[in-house]
Amino acid sequence: MHFKVKTIDGRKYLYLIKNEWKNGKVVQAMQKYIGTPDQVYELIKAGKPNHVASYPFGKPAALIKAAEEVGLIESINRHVDRKKVDGLTAAQYLLLIIIGRSEHAFSRNVLDDYFKRSALQFFWNPKHKLSSQNFLNYMAKLDEDTIQKIELDISRTLIKRGLRPTRLIFDTTNFYTHIDRGEELPQKGNSKEKRFDKNLIGVGLTTSDHNIPFQSITYPANETDSQLFSDIIERICKRLRDIEVPAEDVVVVFDRGMNSTENIRKAIEKMHVVGSLPAPMCKEFFQIPVSEFSETWENARGHTIKAHPVAEKWYETNFMGVLRYNDRTMQKQMTVWETNKQKIFDKIAEIQSKLNRQGKGRKLTPKGLINRVVDAIPRQYRGLFDYSVIVVEGKLQLNFELDEVREKIYTSAMGKTIIFTDLEGLTSRQIVEIYDSRNQIETDISWLKDKLLIPLKPTYVRRDLKIRAHVFLCVMGLLLYNYMLYSIDDSTLSMKQLAQYLDQMRLGLAYVGEGKNKADFVIEDMNRRTAEIFSKLQLGRFIPA
Repeated sequence: MHFKVKTIDGRKYLYLIKNEWKNGKVVQAMQKYIGTPDQVYELIKAGKPNHVASYPFGKPAALIKAAEEVGLIESINRHVDRKKVDGLTAAQYLLLIIIGRSEHAFSRNVLDDYFKRSALQFFWNPKHKLSSQNFLNYMAKLDEDTIQKIELDISRTLIKRGLRPTRLIFDTTNFYTHIDRGEELPQKGNSKEKRFDKNLIGVGLTTSDHNIPFQSITYPANETDSQLFSDIIERICKRLRDIEVPAEDVVVVFDRGMNSTENIRKAIEKMHVVGSLPAPMCKEFFQIPVSEFSETWENARGHTIKAHPVAEKWYETNFMGVLRYNDRTMQKQMTVWETNKQKIFDKIAEIQSKLNRQGKGRKLTPKGLINRVVDAIPRQYRGLFDYSVIVVEGKLQLNFELDEVREKIYTSAMGKTIIFTDLEGLTSRQIVEIYDSRNQIETDISWLKDKLLIPLKPTYVRRDLKIRAHVFLCVMGLLLYNYMLYSIDDSTLSMKQLAQYLDQMRLGLAYVGEGKNKADFVIEDMNRRTAEIFSKLQLGRFIPA
């Protein structure tokens, strides 16, 4: 590799040239523009006399490496299209979307610009400017059937790498869009982000051991979790059959939103379950004092956990159960309650201050006053208050008070959850820890909405087929990050930290040798932690020769 100065219209420009021996002669394999003499001078002036250019390296290299190892690249090229467009395969085009969103290049229209300023230009060598239409064309090939085939291929590859699923965790989320008139997917629903004014897209995610995405589904957001769960169980069982893993060897973990007698029956016919009960089904057990709980330990987050074994018939089935108490959860719930209780009393005081004021307009009726009181109390708290309206000498009088007995019962349930399972021979702690592994999928789902990783938003497509493809590519990005964490095998390393360390890895182009007329690529200064991750992910092979 060497530098070459070109003179164009009397002005000098610096280029990086790479030659190769081909068919008995030297041919130019690569030409990259570096800058004008003034630009190079500014770099020297800035204190990096040997550096000519610097490129984002860590995320592109790591994501490509992970995509190779889990079989994503091979599978996409097998099921989508082997034909190259402008020198890039289908997998490279689609992986570039994942890499670009990870690097905050959200729009397909800016991916060409990102490509030219990142180290990707040295990994892949497209013949022409990357086309936004080509991205869309390849996304259009990711129909539901193709997505299922790719996920299946990846599951098989992961098993070969020692990641055989034994525990599957299912959860759902939704994200709002600016699609006013879409096809079937964008719908109004119960927005997790409180954007009830926008159409939503529902996403169901199943993860396996080490938080690796196992299966995903995109669905209309007006479909309830309970309705969806029955279909999910069928999908999970089919996937397990396809990868030759007996369903009876697997436990599925889910939240109370999935619960119904039919869903629970259907699930335990095929596999083991660990779930939790809605509060109305637990009132009797919630009155057991924490002082009677038989087990105590500290979880990975430093929270004090207490547990008490129970057994009962729920959903027409006899289950083992654990009454779990989390001190941190109790404190948070109590704080929320005290804050909201004060807000309620403040609203009631405001209503009372305005009673019987003389003025124009319709006179307030007892029924109208009751309606105002009801509106002032959030639905989940209405059973905790007593209120009545009487008329004394033609004036309305509001009687309002908190029922302290009901409040005591309500607060005694704080921090408590009933976890049920058909698994036998487990301690209360083991059952609790299996259920609490749900915390990781909730974290992963939050990453899907976070701009630091592979965000679902913004969505630049409108058709259902391409929305599903968009969600799938974002989930694949999450899979690649979690696979990297598995490969690094460091329990102290979070996904956020991993992303930050990868951001710090940059590819530098520098002068080397006497006369500084030769160029070479180097990884710029890394600290000890970044160097460890670089080594464990084996990213050295991505440094251009």
